[in-house]
Amino acid sequence: MPLLDQIRIDLEGIAHVLADNRLRVPVFQRSYAWEASHVTDLLQDVSASMQAGNQEYFLGSIVVSTEHSGLLEVVDGQQRLATIAIVLAQIREYFLSNEEDQRAATLESDYLLKRDLRTQEPVPRMTLNELDNDFFQKAILSHPSSSDRVIQATRSSHKRMREAAATARKFIASVANTTKTPVELLLDYVEYLAAKAKVIVVRVPDHANAFTIFETLNDRGLDLAITDLLKNYLFSRADNRLAEVQSAWTGMLGALSAVGSDASLVDYVRHYWSSRHGATRERDLYAAIRKRISSKQAAVDFAHDLETGARLYAAIMSHAHELWGDYGSSARQHVETIHVLRMVQVRPLLLAILGQFGVRETRKALRAIVSWGVRFLIHGGLGGGVLEDAYCQRARAIREGRIATAADLAKRMLEVVPSDRAFEEAFSSVSVSQAYLARYYLRALEKQVRGQAEPELVPNPNEEEVTLEHVLPLKPDGNWPEFDEETAQAYQRRLGNMVLLQHKPNAALKSASFAKKEPTFGSSKFSLTKEVAKEARWDSSAIETRQRRLAKLAVKTWPIKAGR
Repeated sequence: MPLLDQIRIDLEGIAHVLADNRLRVPVFQRSYAWEASHVTDLLQDVSASMQAGNQEYFLGSIVVSTEHSGLLEVVDGQQRLATIAIVLAQIREYFLSNEEDQRAATLESDYLLKRDLRTQEPVPRMTLNELDNDFFQKAILSHPSSSDRVIQATRSSHKRMREAAATARKFIASVANTTKTPVELLLDYVEYLAAKAKVIVVRVPDHANAFTIFETLNDRGLDLAITDLLKNYLFSRADNRLAEVQSAWTGMLGALSAVGSDASLVDYVRHYWSSRHGATRERDLYAAIRKRISSKQAAVDFAHDLETGARLYAAIMSHAHELWGDYGSSARQHVETIHVLRMVQVRPLLLAILGQFGVRETRKALRAIVSWGVRFLIHGGLGGGVLEDAYCQRARAIREGRIATAADLAKRMLEVVPSDRAFEEAFSSVSVSQAYLARYYLRALEKQVRGQAEPELVPNPNEEEVTLEHVLPLKPDGNWPEFDEETAQAYQRRLGNMVLLQHKPNAALKSASFAKKEPTFGSSKFSLTKEVAKEARWDSSAIETRQRRLAKLAVKTWPIKAGR
């Protein structure tokens, strides 16, 4: 039978899709991703449409495969279906809390759970993927009095489901408070979801055809995530090795699960691709992958590569990742600093380094990357896209064996990293408006000036214990006659005007004059702070002189070459 003759396209109420079918989200589909704001938007839009008397409210398209008898596998639309199930479960709970047990039971059997005729066990009308389903069944679908409800949310998708339920519960309560007949109004809401909140349901005979339809819908304007398109494209190319590609995709998702959002998955795929093929913008990513990955074997190999690289990317995203146990505490600190500096553009290079370098060379490269990041931040000169392109070029060279050591990498980076002279000159006059950066710069400079300082004397990164103090305060309040308003604005955020202090002294100083602040600076355990107390007066000349001293120290703190 021709493909078109096997495809069914129906317009159905979204709640009826739950009521009339057994739905299953395949293991390889993404986990629950809707934030509370998405749930609120859906609830408010449906409610507004119902109140306006609209006979239809369109919720988009759903693609399902009928490959398994008696079961529909959801290729696209699981987020909307799962959210509607969560909303209906919360309406059921409202009925239960208001002694409407029969209505609650009817709603549950119609849309959420049915009883197996033989075993009388509850059978869910919708099953989520392997990572989410147990939590969904216990925390959302089970009876509120069930002991299953104590299940812990161990994944970000679980937390989002719990937040979705709380959002729906709050909305339902607010709707109920608008009328003297809340049960009737909520029944109207259920009926609207069942009959008038419509989706186009596209039923195809097997996964391969589902993937084709999925992509066709996107070509015709359906807004789909790049990773959804990629996943379905790889599956469509996998042919008789589909299970292998699905397993690899699931393994990738598992490795990235600690990272969090769906955005991180898009970022990972783009950064991984860029580390091998050069900087690729997100809007060009899918087309670039589709152009290169055109055969079954290529799809299988790429899926396995993504799975392998995902563990490395998860480590890049978290200095607490177990992988860093083999690299030592200094490597963990460098990774943490890379996050502090928000060096997103360097991730393709880090993927290549972790994939190709040994432990010793990786340690040296991480230290150098921190230095380069600071130099770029202070000096500027390269836009984000140009900088990412530079990192990706070196990543490709590492992948291809043209860069084999951290020293080789540092040599190649000399082409773009600001020189010592340029860095020192820029540092001598830089203003820093972001407190988190100023704190990091001063912490690192303090550590450098102390050499092998005792750990307890190294400035604490905890903002609640160690704070940033502007010697010339941001609000002078008349206590600084040395500075007119224009000059004060020019020097307040200069790094030379900033020091680190313990929290309590800082809170007491506020906008005090230099004479009143000086004793506190002099008693500080931080060397760079104590030096300020030696100044006879604090004016623009003192700030400039101190910042030039810090700039010379900065060249040593963030060296351009890879260390030993």
